[in-house]
Amino acid sequence: MKNVRFRAPLKNVKGLGAAKAGTGHFINQRLTGMALVPLVFLFMCLFLKMLMAQSYGEVVEQLSNPFWATVLIAFVCVGFYHGALGMQVMIEDYVHQEMPKILLLVGLRIAAGFLALMGVVSVLMITF
Repeated sequence: MKNVRFRAPLKNVKGLGAAKAGTGHFINQRLTGMALVPLVFLFMCLFLKMLMAQSYGEVVEQLSNPFWATVLIAFVCVGFYHGALGMQVMIEDYVHQEMPKILLLVGLRIAAGFLALMGVVSVLMITF
């Protein structure tokens, strides 16, 4: 057995690997977070306007405006993408066995994509 006491710290961790696409995830997470700041503000403005509406017809009238429909679609898409990125990082960090990790990541992408698609379709159905 070798004496590992005199090994440099770099030698101890060499070969353990990194997240590989960690920088891309970090940048995407920050960009989507910054995009969500104005989108959440606009969503809250729309939500308050709809809360004051007296009937379903008034809500549909608000959502028929292309600006608000675009804001809602962007909010749904960016929100689900941002959430999926965050969940992916947690799964990669805390699930250590490969098969459950792969299944969870595939399930996460399918669920996030499906829910985002349903949100977009719902907004489009109300808008048109």
